[in-house]
Amino acid sequence: MIIVYSPRARKAIAKVANYIEGINTKGSGNRWAEKLISRIELLANSKAKFAICNHSSLAKFNYSCYTYKDWVIVFRVTENEFEVCRIVLGSLLA
Repeated sequence: MIIVYSPRARKAIAKVANYIEGINTKGSGNRWAEKLISRIELLANSKAKFAICNHSSLAKFNYSCYTYKDWVIVFRVTENEFEVCRIVLGSLLA
């Protein structure tokens, strides 16, 4: 399965990694981003069927959601493509 990141998702990952790097030790932002990307790869390669998000603002675009720690990975799946559309802090969706 091909994994595609939208510009919005790439920007969110970079901003959070820079923030984490700024408040923690050197390299911590890269480690966080690597763990997140690793989880996304596991999701993309799983055989699971994902439901549409419960949050109405995401459901109207037919996005699926997966919660990883405090973050929500918002994505769409087609036959051969896993598109990561957004990365959102879970508390912002409440």
